[in-house]
This record gives sequence, structure tokens and C-alpha cells, in this order.
Amino acid sequence: MSHRLRITAALALAGFAAAASAQELSLAEAQSIASAAAPQLLAQSAAVRAARATSSAATELPDPRLIAALENVPTDGPDKWSLTRDFMTMRKIGVMQSFPNHEKRRLQSEQAGRGITLAQAQLRKTQFETARAVAEAWIALAVSEESLARLRDLKPQTDLQATAGRAALGSGRASAAEALGTETLVAGLEERMLAFEQDVQVKRAELARWIGTAADRPLAAIPADRELEHSMESLVAGVSEHAPLAPLAAQIDAAKTDVELARAEKRSDWSTELTYSRRGADFSDMVSLEFRVGLPLFPKHRQNPMIAEKLASVRAQEAMRDAEVRMHTAEVQAAFAEWHHGRERLQHYGTDLVPLAHDRSRAALVSYGAGRGDLRGALEALTQEIETQLDYVQLEGSVARAWVFLHLLHDPGAST
Repeated sequence: MSHRLRITAALALAGFAAAASAQELSLAEAQSIASAAAPQLLAQSAAVRAARATSSAATELPDPRLIAALENVPTDGPDKWSLTRDFMTMRKIGVMQSFPNHEKRRLQSEQAGRGITLAQAQLRKTQFETARAVAEAWIALAVSEESLARLRDLKPQTDLQATAGRAALGSGRASAAEALGTETLVAGLEERMLAFEQDVQVKRAELARWIGTAADRPLAAIPADRELEHSMESLVAGVSEHAPLAPLAAQIDAAKTDVELARAEKRSDWSTELTYSRRGADFSDMVSLEFRVGLPLFPKHRQNPMIAEKLASVRAQEAMRDAEVRMHTAEVQAAFAEWHHGRERLQHYGTDLVPLAHDRSRAALVSYGAGRGDLRGALEALTQEIETQLDYVQLEGSVARAWVFLHLLHDPGAST
């Protein structure tokens, strides 16, 4: 092959590799797809719009009321049931308007704003939960696929060891138990591969729940080497602002406004009524203007119990928030430890444990083939390599999950 042809082939292969890589589904892309179409997010976004749409109505006065009445209609005598002959009989029409006290109206407007804040906080929490759930599904599938791939890579070596075991049994170098041990290793590996194949299908279905047919694409590498944007201290210091706890703070603020609204009931509301009364032809028509003022004279039995109930609700929600803050703080600290120490362990696995397990199993098999070792040692070395490889992949998944959780705390809508 000429030099030019080799260059052309290399460029073509690089192009194919780039195209294949472009088709890989990264964790960030999976989250982006889910965030664009997740029903939970669409529903919560609609709730925010609804809260905003109704907030302006909170500042308006109550609707006026139409008044229509017949007054002083005679029920006996010569003018019985007449609407025009008795001078006191009137046909009345008018309008009445209520005016809640100023403090109540201000607090009603404030409560509407609290409703918007609560809806937005619920949206933040839903974004966090959705992004985390997609990440959990993606990582679970990636771990199963990577575990299956590593077992497939080890399958030829187990077959080779089984062949060596049968040959050793025939030549008298190994016992029947040792030969059966190699056969058991092969059968066990095949069973584990079948189990991972099943697990891959289950995990892919779970991921497809969030992103549809995109779950059928090959996955990118597990992101177990990402850095965090925030220190442990800043993560713990900002616990109350994290997306999972955001609705609690908004609910407490709304409950405190409910307390102030209950207290505002001790202040008088008032209303006014304007009516036009028509009498018979022999009598003059009349116009009336009337004012009414509420008299909250018995707060001990009416307003005070409601205020106490609202205050108790605030205390209950504050206690619930404190409990959630403690649990969330512990979760953050545990996740940080899992991420920080997990990365150190991954480095140890990558530089020491995995290469050593690989070299040991190869050396044990070569030593046995050269007549300097026994079959049991080679079997144990290969078994240890299998477990080390699977432990490494599981640790990758744990580190990636911890990183995703911590990363999303400050920005649940961010891609990972």
C-alpha cells in the first residue's frame, strides 16, 4: 500500500471513529433530552404559570354585588300585594361593594407572591429530582454494560483455563476436583454474563422511560473523573438553599403570612351600598347610601384560635425543615466522602489492583503451563481478577452518582 493510500485509510478510519463517537449518548445529553420532555417538569412549569396568572387578582377588591329587592309590600287590607298604592312599598335596585382592611389586602397580595415562589421552588426540586433520576438510570445502565464487556474480555482466558484443566486431568497433573473447578468457573462466568445481559435490558428500559429511543444508543464512558465546583464547606453552608429543600423554606414563608392574615382579621372590614328605590306614581322615588363596618369584638373566641392554629402550623413546618436539613446535611457529607475517597480508590484500582490482578492471573496460567505452578493457583488468580474488574466498575458508578448529586445541588438545571 502506498504512503498516500495509508494516509487516506487512516483519515477514513478517524472519520468513522469520530462519527461513532458522536453517536454515543453522554450523561449530559441524556439529562438534556429528559428535561425537554419530562411530564413532571411540564406539569410543574404549568403550575408556575398558573401561580403567576392568578397573582394579580389578589390585589383586586372583591366583586361588587347586585341588589334587587321588594320592600314593604302589604299582605292584607285594600292594598294587599300592591306594589304602587302604599307609600312605603318600594322596588329597590342597587350595588354593594366590600372593602377589606388595608393590611389584609396587602397580605393577600404578599401571599400571592409566596405562591409564585413556592411553585418556582417546587419546579427547582422537580428539576433536581428529574436530573438525578435520569443520571441514576444512565449510570446503572453504563455500569451493567461495562461489567458485561469486561466479563466478555475475560471469557477467552477462562475457556483457556478450562481447556488446561481438562488436559491436566487427562495427564494426571490435576485432580478431578481441580478440573471441575475450572469448569465451574466457566459456567459461573457464563451465568454472570447472562445476568448482566438481562440487567442491561432492564436498565435500558428504565432509561427509555426518561429519554425514549435515545436509550438505544451506545453510552459514553462513565464520568468518574469530574471535579466539583464547590468545596465541602460551601456545600454544607448552603444546605438550606439546595433544590431539594427549597420548597420547605417557601412553605414556611407562606405559613408565616397566613399568621399575619389571621391577625389582620382583628381589624374591621367595611362595605358600602348604593340603592335606588322606586315607589308608586303618587310618591317620590328614593336613593339610599349605606355603610357597614365589621366589629371583631370577640377575638378570644374567634380570631385568636385561628392565629394559634396558624402559629402551630409554622412551628410544625420549621421543625420539619430542621429535620430535613439534618438529613440532607448528612447525605451531602456522605456523598462528598464517597466522591472524594472513591476517586482515590479508583486511582489505586487503575494503577495497582487491576493491573496486578491481570498480571497475576496471566503469570499463574503461564507458570502452570510451564510446569512450575498448580491449577488451583491459576484458578484462584483468575477468579480474583474477575472480582477486581467488577469491583472497579461498581466503584466507578458509585463515584459518578455521588458527583452528580453534589453537582446538581446548586444548579439542578445544569448539564453534567
